[in-house]
Amino acid sequence: MAALGVVGYSICLIFVFYGAPDLAMTQFAIDTLTVVLFVLVLFRLPSFLKFSNRKIQIRDAIIATIFGILISLITLQALVYPSDKEVSKFYADSAYTLAKGKNVVNVILVDFRGFDTLIETIVLSIAAIGVYSILKYKTKDGEKTE
Repeated sequence: MAALGVVGYSICLIFVFYGAPDLAMTQFAIDTLTVVLFVLVLFRLPSFLKFSNRKIQIRDAIIATIFGILISLITLQALVYPSDKEVSKFYADSAYTLAKGKNVVNVILVDFRGFDTLIETIVLSIAAIGVYSILKYKTKDGEKTE
């Protein structure tokens, strides 16, 4: 959990240094909330009775390593090809003329990608309900988990 917070706050500092204070504030808020929620959920989860055996752990480690290597290779391959700036240029040029907004990021989130932002909000709400239900989980005999 500490590493998650350190990485998130480091990204927040990068946003501050590169002149994006609005993104830095959002990153700070989201990382703080994420770390707090993860810690709460981990402390409130019911204890497990059985741990998996050694063969299952080795199998899971091999699968995780293969997928990690695969994702790394895909990422490195994406870095080889030059990126197309046509879409970015369209949003930058059209933010004020089409949506009458000076902040390109806000115009993209609200005007150009409004439905996507709405669906992301719904997903976050469902996740919040899930976290709330885990925190309020009670065992069969009616006791809350601690």
